[in-house]
This record gives sequence, structure tokens and C-alpha cells, in this order.
Amino acid sequence: MKNLVLRQNASPVYDFLSFIHHSPESAFPDGGKKVLDCGAGGMLPPLVLFYQSGFECTGIDVSGDSVNKARSFCLENNLDINFSEADMRFIPFADDEFDFVYEHYSMCHLKKADTRKAVSEMMRVVRPGGLVFLGVMSEDTHPLEGREISPGEWMQEEGGRRVIHSVFSDDEADNLAAGWEVLKKEKKVRTLDNSSEYAHLYYILKKKKSGES
Repeated sequence: MKNLVLRQNASPVYDFLSFIHHSPESAFPDGGKKVLDCGAGGMLPPLVLFYQSGFECTGIDVSGDSVNKARSFCLENNLDINFSEADMRFIPFADDEFDFVYEHYSMCHLKKADTRKAVSEMMRVVRPGGLVFLGVMSEDTHPLEGREISPGEWMQEEGGRRVIHSVFSDDEADNLAAGWEVLKKEKKVRTLDNSSEYAHLYYILKKKKSGES
């Protein structure tokens, strides 16, 4: 197959893969390379990048249609990636199942309480010493359009559908990372042609091993 080139807003996925390849923090003695993508569906599944790098790949997505699109892409290109329809708030895998877990631009559609639940599930399914990549929309995003239904939770129109976007202050985002070892934190701002700005806070987190403070 031709090399997959993701959309520009997916550059943080490349950053995470590069971090895994080049950081001693991500090296396991047993060579573990099991990765889970939460929100993995669609016509261009980012998991392909990990598959091409020798990872054992699993993806979940709450949308059955998105799962089917990802499966079709992998079938057409003879890629052995496991996709299933599932909710990241209730990840259907055992404790410590994966070496790496990530999500990209999926968790932003959850309410804040559900975001905390999803992050807790990611901690549950990643092994001690494993890495998790996640991102949240920053309240620095401007303008915030739609109707604010709760503090920091906005109901918006997207592709003809009503969807939620949750935005977080820096302190709120840092609280999501409480209990993890923070290896990297970065705020990225994208300015669009209409001068609107989309700001995201991205984290690479390490699950602490037993006895680590």
C-alpha cells in the first residue's frame, strides 16, 4: 500500500509514535508493542502508522459506521488490525492489557465527567510503565461557537449533527493527569483562514509502577 498521510490536525499522532521510537521511557525488556487507539475508526485510521512500525494494533470506536470504514480500509490493504465497536468510557479489555494507549480528537466530544472516566479506563488497561497519549481542547480556543450547556461544555453543529465539545483550563487538564508521571505536555494552537484558533493541550503520560511516588 502507499504510505498513509494523515490530515494536518493529526500531527500529534506522529509526535507520539516518534516519542515511542526514540525515548528510553518507552522501552520494555520484553519488547512489548501492543497499542490501543480509542476513537480509532474512519477512512484513514492512524493505527496504520503503528502497524507499519511493527506494533500489534487494536482500535475501538463508539461509531459502528466509523469502525466499518476502518475495517474496509485495512481489508483493501491487507492490514491485520483489530477494530471493534466500543466506548472508551468502558474499554472492553483486561487490566494492564496494553503497552501503549492513545486517543486523538475523539475525547473532546465527551462531557467533562465522561472525559475523566475515559482517562481512568486508559490507566486501567495500560500496563505499569506503559505510555498514554491524550489531548483535550483548551479554553483558549477562539471563538467558542454554539451553546454552552454546562461550564466548559458546548453544544455545536458539526456536519449536520449536534455534538459536544468540552474545553478545559490548564489546571483542569493537569488534574486529568494526576496520578500519572507526566513525560511531556504541550499546547498547540492552529490558526485557520478565518482567523479562528483551535487550541489543544496534549500529554504523554506514564503509568507509575508499584512503589513509585
